[in-house]
Amino acid sequence: MKATKLAYVVEDDRITATITKFILEKDLHYRAVQTFGNGQLAFDQLRAALQAGASMPDLILLDLNMPLMDGWEFLDAFSTLPLVQPVRVFILTSSIQPEDMEKARQYQPVIGYFSKPLGKENVQRMQSLLCQAGDEPR
Repeated sequence: MKATKLAYVVEDDRITATITKFILEKDLHYRAVQTFGNGQLAFDQLRAALQAGASMPDLILLDLNMPLMDGWEFLDAFSTLPLVQPVRVFILTSSIQPEDMEKARQYQPVIGYFSKPLGKENVQRMQSLLCQAGDEPR
């Protein structure tokens, strides 16, 4: 895995995005965290990074309910990208609908589904899921 771990936080609520960024840096040891207010901005950045040969994120924390391009639309568009290395996705949403949880399982990059706000127990579960996926904490 790359030396510098990069994560994207795709979240339209600025306070939640800021807290999530802090947790990724402090508890999950991501050295670079970029935030995006909707799925379209994040997808455009992914496409640009691919075209430029720049670093891709190791992890994306994705909200489902956002303006412009929601989380589901993002996942559909994301699945069309010709990625060389895996990018892990955690859903981080206010939705506790069983249908959403089941739908998330249909997307191969999604390795976890979490309800907001992120608590210590969920952060530990994220660490465990990342280790199981082969992404060891640094």
